[in-house]
Amino acid sequence: MAPWIAFPIALVVSLIAERLGGLRPRAAWAAAIIGGLSLWKGGVFAALAVVFFVAVASLATRMNQTSEDRQGRSPRQVLANGLPAALGIVLGSPAFFLGALATALADTLATEMGARAPRAWHPVRGRVPSGTSGAISPVGTAALVLGALGFWPWAAMFQVSPLAVVLGGVAGAFVDTAVGVLVEDRFPWWGNNLTNLLATSAGGLLAAVLSMS
Repeated sequence: MAPWIAFPIALVVSLIAERLGGLRPRAAWAAAIIGGLSLWKGGVFAALAVVFFVAVASLATRMNQTSEDRQGRSPRQVLANGLPAALGIVLGSPAFFLGALATALADTLATEMGARAPRAWHPVRGRVPSGTSGAISPVGTAALVLGALGFWPWAAMFQVSPLAVVLGGVAGAFVDTAVGVLVEDRFPWWGNNLTNLLATSAGGLLAAVLSMS
């Protein structure tokens, strides 16, 4: 699709999402970049895959009454979760695109659903309250895997190995947890957005590598 069509469509959709509360004020521009790149280089199916991620992630956030993101995602959050995927499709790698999105959804569901778990375990601190950054719970882990599996049908549509996409998504989400424990907790300047950016990139890269084997 021509960019002069793709980006205005993405901006309109992003403004609607901002109006509905899925994005924080003035975050539509970030979503428009991701949606515009996806629609431009990946076509309608790629754009719908992004919409699928946003819809499921937003629903999970709304279901978590204690979530800090109930007021919508900030521009930095949007870019951290979606920019690697968009760049993947621009560079011609649907596997990277889907693996990065699978990572973002897996991590989001693990966070939002894991916060409702009766107990959680932190690799360094031991037993901690549910929702603690870097903590692991059976509920959160199950939600993580379910989030990655959500992109299995999308992989089939793009004729990419579904297993590669799912494994990339699961591994990327675990990278997010590991970085949160090993780096984010120790360096105050390393925020969660940077962790998400690294994790989605790792998940996309693994999916792309596995799809070639």
